[in-house]
Amino acid sequence: MSIDLAITRLQDLIMECTTVTIKSAPDYPIENADPFPMSIAYVSGVSAYAMNATTTPIFPVITLEIHFSRVNLRDTYIKMNSIALELPKRIAGDPTLNGTVDTVIMTRDEPLEGTITPFDWGGVKSEMLKFQIRVKMLETPI
Repeated sequence: MSIDLAITRLQDLIMECTTVTIKSAPDYPIENADPFPMSIAYVSGVSAYAMNATTTPIFPVITLEIHFSRVNLRDTYIKMNSIALELPKRIAGDPTLNGTVDTVIMTRDEPLEGTITPFDWGGVKSEMLKFQIRVKMLETPI
């Protein structure tokens, strides 16, 4: 299991949701707002517990941000709406993210939620679609 490969898979799933090229780190280093639209994914939290001497369930939260230009909001919202509605379906169709995690936590009690909000990226305004995706990884204690 690899969290980095899980992050890469999530960014690949974003690209499958749209015909628009969305640049993502680390393939395209995001140093400023020039490459809109862009995506950034990172581990923003983690929880774990000791199950037994051979297994430790770890639950990383992967934050996935997709930033779009605010120059043409009508066009931006068309693209964001498409991703917001399609990404959960694609994740449901690949709940192990190509075998990189044991499962994505996406249940009635813990649904996958996305938010759309204005964002300031180093002084440049963007519109951000943000998901926080909780995954489960069964690891061996050290």
